Amino acid sequence: MARHPNEQHTLNLLSDPSVPTDNIIHYVKEKCRDIPFGPQTLGMLFERIAGVTYNEDDPMSCFSREFSVDMLADIHPGFRSTNGCQWARSDTSYLGKRYIIVRGHKGRKVSTVKLDGANNKSIKRNRSIKKEIVDEVQKQRCVILDVSTQIEVDHKDGHYDVLANQSIATQKLSDFQPLSKAANDAKRNHCKRCIETGKRYDATKLGYSQSFIVGDENTSTCQGCYWYDPQYFNKIISAGYKKEK
Repeated sequence: MARHPNEQHTLNLLSDPSVPTDNIIHYVKEKCRDIPFGPQTLGMLFERIAGVTYNEDDPMSCFSREFSVDMLADIHPGFRSTNGCQWARSDTSYLGKRYIIVRGHKGRKVSTVKLDGANNKSIKRNRSIKKEIVDEVQKQRCVILDVSTQIEVDHKDGHYDVLANQSIATQKLSDFQPLSKAANDAKRNHCKRCIETGKRYDATKLGYSQSFIVGDENTSTCQGCYWYDPQYFNKIISAGYKKEK
């Protein structure tokens, strides 16, 4: 079924990063209120509204705050669908193929939507690591304890369920980090606990001001947790820090 010209024009606007989001929202409200939008159009429009640009190499890009469906429906009524919120399904939708989607409910209706990390999970469990990566990481110092002895090559993703990390053909150096045996043993215990309980590690237990840099304790992806990348976690938490005189 062919798209209505106004929906196609909306898609063209959404595909052009130079077009301001406010302009797109204004066009949708003025010209498209009575025109049905498909899941892809609504998904791309939600990305714009949420200020999210998908980038699988940047974990921070795949999270958004929570948006109420009422607010979204004020922009286009298609956001308030009666078919299980098809545009925000967590499996086959445009958004679902890219992000982990968390949907809040009031009764049986979806009331809120937020993006909670990249949807790059896989049931595969292959822990082989490319030799070139092992050789390079083992030259480095532990990112937690700053020691050079007993360095182990750690998968940043402690659940071992991100496909790109598990295939030697697609592994990147940035998927791994150097941890001393002691630090890696500690991480392994905390990751095991996270898998068992579904609750991520709370970095305030280590004295940090924030528990996570993105997501919350129920987020299913490792990104944003202290143990995923302690060095990056420290960088984000300490940004703008000024020593008291």
